[in-house]
Amino acid sequence: MLRQVHSFCRICSGGCGTLLTVDEQDRIVDIRGDKAQPMSRGYACAKGLQAEESLHGPDRLLHPLRRSADLFRDIKLDAAFDEIAGQLQRIIDEHGPEAVGMYVGGGSAFNATWLPMQPGFMQAIGSPQLFSTLTIDQSAKVISFERMGAWGAGTNDLDESEVVLILGVNPLVSHGLPVMAADPVRRLKRAKSRGTKVICIDPRRTETGQFADLLLQPLPGQDVAIMAGIIRLVLANGWEDKDFCASHIGAQRMADLRAAVEPFGEALVARRAGLASGELLAVAQMFARDARKGSAYCGTGPCMAPFGNTTQHLVDCLTFICGRVKRAGDRALTDMIGPHYPLHAEVVPGPRSYEALPPSRIRGAGAVGGEKLTSTLAEEILTPGPGQIRALFVVGANPVVGIPNQRLVIEAFESLDLLVTIDPFLTETARLSHYVLAPTMMYEREDLPLSLAGYPLYPENWTQYTAAAVAPPEGADVMEETLMMWEIARRLGLSIFYDGKEHLGIDEPPSRQQLLEIRLRGSRFTLDELKALEAGVVVDAPDLVIREARPGADAQLDVMPADVAAELAQFLASGAEHNVSGADGRQRFSHLLSSRRMREVFCSSGRHLSEVRKRRPYNPAFLSAGDMNEMNLQNGDRVRISSEFGSIDAFAETDDGLRQGVVSLAHGFGGLPEDDPDNGACVNLLIDTRSHVEPINAMPRMSGIPVNIAKLNAFAGSEARVQRA
Repeated sequence: MLRQVHSFCRICSGGCGTLLTVDEQDRIVDIRGDKAQPMSRGYACAKGLQAEESLHGPDRLLHPLRRSADLFRDIKLDAAFDEIAGQLQRIIDEHGPEAVGMYVGGGSAFNATWLPMQPGFMQAIGSPQLFSTLTIDQSAKVISFERMGAWGAGTNDLDESEVVLILGVNPLVSHGLPVMAADPVRRLKRAKSRGTKVICIDPRRTETGQFADLLLQPLPGQDVAIMAGIIRLVLANGWEDKDFCASHIGAQRMADLRAAVEPFGEALVARRAGLASGELLAVAQMFARDARKGSAYCGTGPCMAPFGNTTQHLVDCLTFICGRVKRAGDRALTDMIGPHYPLHAEVVPGPRSYEALPPSRIRGAGAVGGEKLTSTLAEEILTPGPGQIRALFVVGANPVVGIPNQRLVIEAFESLDLLVTIDPFLTETARLSHYVLAPTMMYEREDLPLSLAGYPLYPENWTQYTAAAVAPPEGADVMEETLMMWEIARRLGLSIFYDGKEHLGIDEPPSRQQLLEIRLRGSRFTLDELKALEAGVVVDAPDLVIREARPGADAQLDVMPADVAAELAQFLASGAEHNVSGADGRQRFSHLLSSRRMREVFCSSGRHLSEVRKRRPYNPAFLSAGDMNEMNLQNGDRVRISSEFGSIDAFAETDDGLRQGVVSLAHGFGGLPEDDPDNGACVNLLIDTRSHVEPINAMPRMSGIPVNIAKLNAFAGSEARVQRA
């Protein structure tokens, strides 16, 4: 009575194929990597293999909830829609459409019909108040493109690279680099067997760093110095691609770049970053002198650290000045869901679109990628006046745990007239909500992979259709997120313009198939064609090659605009060489806190699963063996970590791969402040959203945070619980 279903995982951006075994009760009883899927080839990570408990476990919500006082009670879905729409209408009538906001996260991002719905719903409402995890994650990538521009054909693939430089990202756990998104370990091993050199720069010897030919372990927060120093060495030794620079950057911009990085000599960089003499030169030689193909990458770590926008700019700059880009005739990697556009070997100029936007009422902040800035969300809710958010939808996210300055976020959410969370679990955010709507989960819906126009997310030209493998449990009152928003819009009399292609009527709900067909409109495949490809397809077609530049395509990359040069000068003038000194120049903090990934969870999701709880009941404060010895700490000892903004308690644990002077914790753990601290520490209690923020995207400092660490009495946690009781 068992049946098998080919599908793919939608927990993160890996897109790994899964082979599901389903029993006669329509329950998934086994999940394994699907060897038939041509991209992941049987690989699946721990997060994907434990999805069965997410669907069928006891913590899943199967009915909508309405809060009354401090109690949640079941409510019928249609009744919840009626009540939510009625309250929204009253708020809009009284305060205007800008009083409605939406915050979305990774829990909904991998639903193919949802991404066009979020802006479509907000545009129908008439509100610009759309926020997401983008602007507390890697929005620096958007800023880099906006200021410098990009190469329309893309950069070198891993398969064609002689070297890769990986700065502060751990793709073997995060699947966060497109070149290694699926089956990352075997992809990296295959590359190394072909002779590819791997350079890792990270305060910790990560899982990826264990494969490095050259590993640097600097102090966190010094990425700007490191990248500027590498670029200076490349230019000083003439290791740049002179022809590419002459054609696509220009003499004046190259001169501006040389002048801006000139102060970042090897001695200064080594002193600020805590590197040994000669390490920086070794990186420059391996990357630029000894190789001709291969790109530089960074990710969440540097983007969350001080001067994250500047770091990302310099990482991209290094790739470009070394000419590590695809040329005419090379294989093209492109989005396989949307309309197919040929890629040309030419510069796409930086639009600086954010400069045309009016400043918001909160600190003059703007917008990035069509979204408001997440670090301003709590203030947008709490600040009186026109545009104050009074109703908020939270979809597939847990901002109470995910957004820095947790106490301010909680205060803001508790002040809302209406807070609606769409989530399959009673998260910390859901616990503060007026309504919690339970959605279907990934194996209960037909779907397509995540698709971002103009940004290839996968190492190959892969796509796949998956049918719904199982139905929701019998008696469940659940619905897919996209249709939930349509139901609410319909009750408001609003038609949603979907995916920039078609208005969804308000008389009949759109089918899932209809929405997927709209998304595929103009693409290489029809929905029926993808349905016939049971385990997906990797496309290798004659037209998927890079084309010559078009006539008149003479734009150049702005490798050192004036604002980036000013940020470099500001970094130099900061003077706090290890980022642990106060304004008087005296050392005030003992350590720097660095963010990290955990193999078992994706951001804040997955913490409740039984296997995760066995392996990681909390998020340890990882310290080097040297620091543990100096502080007389044993594994499991409780410590207090204090920043200039706040403090948290955590359990110390040794990480033999971590450099001394650094404490490493995972984001996304912890609960509400009154919850049992043994469940994990919420790092966001250490971080402010109003100081130490980056220009343009208002990114808070979420890594490289100066902290002090103190050993606590072994019974401190129990005493704290008694006091609360």
